[in-house]
Amino acid sequence: MNNPQQLRNGWMLSTRGVCYILMGGALFLYANTFTPASGRIIGIITLLAGLAGFGYGFTNRQADSNSLWSLLHGLNDLAFGVVFLFVAGSGLKSFIDMLGFWAVFYAFLQAVQAMYLALMQGGASFAAKLVHFLSVLTSGYLAFNLLLRPIGLIDSLGITGFFPIVLGILLIVLQQLSQRAKEAGSVAR
Repeated sequence: MNNPQQLRNGWMLSTRGVCYILMGGALFLYANTFTPASGRIIGIITLLAGLAGFGYGFTNRQADSNSLWSLLHGLNDLAFGVVFLFVAGSGLKSFIDMLGFWAVFYAFLQAVQAMYLALMQGGASFAAKLVHFLSVLTSGYLAFNLLLRPIGLIDSLGITGFFPIVLGILLIVLQQLSQRAKEAGSVAR
């Protein structure tokens, strides 16, 4: 973050993380009993995550030149939330494929963001870079697990919920790192 002293609404980033944790819990809960209604619940949770991410990026667009990433993640979640709502009635395989594509887009955005942060001079801390790296690994494996199903469709679904939970925890850690940077910046002034 270039100017952490002016960042606002950090709770929105944490809310996005909580939504991912709820998404993971719903995936665990409905892994063996998927219905269109359960798919729509996951879609609504993804929409809420998108609103929180987009809101965070939008409110911090003046204070943080890196807010573009939050905006893009928010738009990704909003778009896939709508897709999940419509695809939920098409059956489990279609829904899982779309969930896998969401993970691919998430991993791509995280990879580009992590590369950008790694190349910035004096930008993010090592801890923030590590969080982004772990997010790339987690979302990448989620995409691999969902799209290629190395252990079969049902068995792959059994562990799918773990990955959004990890992504949610990583987002909350990232928000805490941003908050600490903000507090350290205000003490230095």
